[in-house]
Amino acid sequence: MTEKRKLNTKAIVIGWLVDTGGTFIAGIIIAILTTAFMAAQGVGADQIPDKLAGSKAFLNFSLFIGFSFTFIGGFVAAFIAKEEETRHAFAVGVLSLAVSFIFTIMMTTDPKGFLLLIFIIPFAMLGGYLRKITKKENKTEKQS
Repeated sequence: MTEKRKLNTKAIVIGWLVDTGGTFIAGIIIAILTTAFMAAQGVGADQIPDKLAGSKAFLNFSLFIGFSFTFIGGFVAAFIAKEEETRHAFAVGVLSLAVSFIFTIMMTTDPKGFLLLIFIIPFAMLGGYLRKITKKENKTEKQS
């Protein structure tokens, strides 16, 4: 029976910061660019928030960015941990889910917003899994 090792807290925190910080910074950039684009098209400043809130394209792009950074955060945690990659990525996903849940409560009452949260942990774990399989491939190449 294999012994489970302790999780590397530093790896998890850094992975979570990559996810949360990257998503936050990308969100600000997207909001600035979108606002500038809409203003250039003559949309009034008071109309922009409503137009963005009702835009499926904006929502889908925002989700893509958020899930991408969750994936990267899981990968980073796994890379730093060097072992138990998917467990570390899972921990990043749990932290990201907790924060996302709080933000979702503050920003919406739409059940679809909560439903999308179920994808956070799988995206983080995919990042950890990618690190795990690429690490194995690198070891195999070095041994050849």
